[in-house]
Amino acid sequence: MYIIIAGGGVIGSHIASLLVEEEHEVLVIEQSSEILDRIRNHLDVKTIQGNSATPKTLKQAEAERADLVLAVTNNDETNMITCFMSKELGAAATAARIRNPDFSYYFVSGGKSPLSSRRIIRPKKLGIDVFINPEMTAAQEIVAILSSLYSTPMENFAGGLVQIREFRVEDEGLIGITIKQLLVRLPHPAVAAAIIRQGDLVFPVEETVIQKDDSIYLASMKDYIDELGKFLSPPQRPARKIVILGGDRIGYLAADDLSHRGAVVKIIESEPSKAEELASRLDNVEIINGYGTNRDFLIEIGVPSADAYVATTANDELNILSALLAKTLGVPRSMVVINNSAYIPLAEAIGIDVAALPTLLAADEITRFVLHGGAIATAFLEGDKMEAVEFMASTTASITNHKIGDAGLPSEVVAIAIVRGDEVFLPPGETIVEPGDHVIITSPINALHAVEKLFK
Repeated sequence: MYIIIAGGGVIGSHIASLLVEEEHEVLVIEQSSEILDRIRNHLDVKTIQGNSATPKTLKQAEAERADLVLAVTNNDETNMITCFMSKELGAAATAARIRNPDFSYYFVSGGKSPLSSRRIIRPKKLGIDVFINPEMTAAQEIVAILSSLYSTPMENFAGGLVQIREFRVEDEGLIGITIKQLLVRLPHPAVAAAIIRQGDLVFPVEETVIQKDDSIYLASMKDYIDELGKFLSPPQRPARKIVILGGDRIGYLAADDLSHRGAVVKIIESEPSKAEELASRLDNVEIINGYGTNRDFLIEIGVPSADAYVATTANDELNILSALLAKTLGVPRSMVVINNSAYIPLAEAIGIDVAALPTLLAADEITRFVLHGGAIATAFLEGDKMEAVEFMASTTASITNHKIGDAGLPSEVVAIAIVRGDEVFLPPGETIVEPGDHVIITSPINALHAVEKLFK
C-alpha cells in the first residue's frame, strides 16, 4: 500500500517505522527540517518538507494514488483539512488525529429558521474515514486498569468473547514448571501467547520452562481471565484513592472519568496557571501545584496512602522517575504513560506498570486500514514487539477448510482461538477453519505478511 503520513512527530514517526517494517510504501510530510532529518536518518521512507493542508504539497506527494492518508500533526484543523483535500484529490482512505473531543463525532447545523430541519454533518462528509484520539484512548485505558483487579490492560477480540492479558508470575510454585504443566493446572482452557523474560519476547512451546520474574500473556474466554490470573498474580482491589501527575489532556480526562465513578482523585500540576485552569474545570478533583519528583512533597499530600499513582506528563523520563518514587513510598499501583516504547523494559524492570502508550494506541487505530486478508481487529502487545490480530476466514482463503495446526502458520505465530458465532474454540487445536470463522493469532510484526496470505 502507498501511505502518506502528515506529521513526523512522535506518533507519525512511530507509525511510519511500523509500516516500513510491514513493507509498505511510506511518504512523510513534515514542516520541520530537523524532524525530517531525524526521520531520514532512521527510516527508509520518502519525505517532503511542507504544509500537508495545501493542495500543492499533497499533489507533490501524489495523494491521488494514496491508499491511506494519515494526518497526525499537532493541529486538529490542519489534520482535518489534510484529509478533506486528500479525499478531493482522490485518496482512497483517510484518518485524522483529533485531540479536541468536540470534533470527534458529528456536527449539527441549524436551519435558516427555527422550524427548518437541521443538517447533520458527519466526519465522512468532511473527507475523514476515522478519527484517531490517542490521548482519549489512553485515558480510557487508565480508567479501565484502575477499575480492574490487575495493573495491565486487557485486549478484547471477537466482540469481547476472547481476552488477552499480561500477568506477572508471582507464585513461587510455578517457577521451574513447563508451559504445558501450567496450562494443565489452570481450571479453565487458556493459551500462553508469549513470555516476557528480562525485557525480551519469548514465543513459548509446551516444553518452555517458566523462570523467575517472567510475565506471561495469557488468552482465554472473558468469563475466565480474571480467575485464571489469580493463579499467576494476586489480584488487587479497584483503586479508590488515586494521585495523577500531570494535568494535560490524558491526566485531565482520566481524572474527570474516575471522579465521576466515585474515586477520590488528586492531580499534581507543576504550572500554576494550568493548575488554576484545572481547578476551575474539575469540581470533584483536588488540584495541587507541585513537583512529582519531590519526595517530601509527595508524602505531604498523602501519596503513601493512595491506591494508585499514575504519571501522565509528556516527559517519559519524568513519568518513570516519579512513579518509581511513588512505588518506594508504598503505593500498590505505580503506573506511567510512555510515548517511547524503548522505555518499556526499563519501566517493567523496576516494577512499574505501563498504563498506556499513546503512540501504539494511535497505531492500533490505523492498522485495520493497512492489514490485508480480512483483518478486523488488532492490538499491539509488549510495545511494538508483537501484535494480536483477529482475521475473518473467507470462502476463498487458503486457510479455510484446514485444521489450524496444518494451515502453515509460521513457527513463531500462536493460534489463540477460533470463534464461530458465540462458540469459542480455545485452544483451537484440531479445529477446522470454516468460512466466516474469526481466527485470533499473535505474531511478531515481521511475520504478519505470511499470516495475511493465508486469509486472502
